[in-house]
Amino acid sequence: MFRRDLVISAAAVLCLAACSPPPEQSETRPPQAPAPIVITCNALTPDTARAVLVQEELASTAAASDLRGGAITPGVYDLTQATRIGAATGWSGAQTVALEVTENEASGVTFNWASVTAQGEIDRWTAAFTETPSPRIIYSCGRIGEVPIEFAARNRTLNLRIQDGANGQLALVFERRV
Repeated sequence: MFRRDLVISAAAVLCLAACSPPPEQSETRPPQAPAPIVITCNALTPDTARAVLVQEELASTAAASDLRGGAITPGVYDLTQATRIGAATGWSGAQTVALEVTENEASGVTFNWASVTAQGEIDRWTAAFTETPSPRIIYSCGRIGEVPIEFAARNRTLNLRIQDGANGQLALVFERRV
């Protein structure tokens, strides 16, 4: 009888060990920071050897009425001159900018922008360009909204005047890459 009780007890111990859930393991993992969200609106690369120093408004800055439009030739343009007009809130120091102009029947004219500041900050955006009912760009990536724009396209030069802040503008001159 003692033997039988010993066998039953041993069987009960084995059953409890095999049938019991494993002991809880407390893994302590350090909290992980969420991965930063990076929006890449385009693959355009500015030519960092072509940095332009942003100027304050000069008497020689073309008046908005001198920017009479024209046919913008698709291609990649590099910034060659930048001037702050009025109370522009944006740029200062050196800027490197590339602007790609594309055109197709379905979406019309698109501006892809990539800039690098002297501090190495990168800014990219994409916008539709329209002349109807008045010239403006409508951001679709990297920024939101739309802003009025004046422009003049002649040969390999593209002049843009973009609203910057409530009471200012940026006068930008671009040259098309060869």
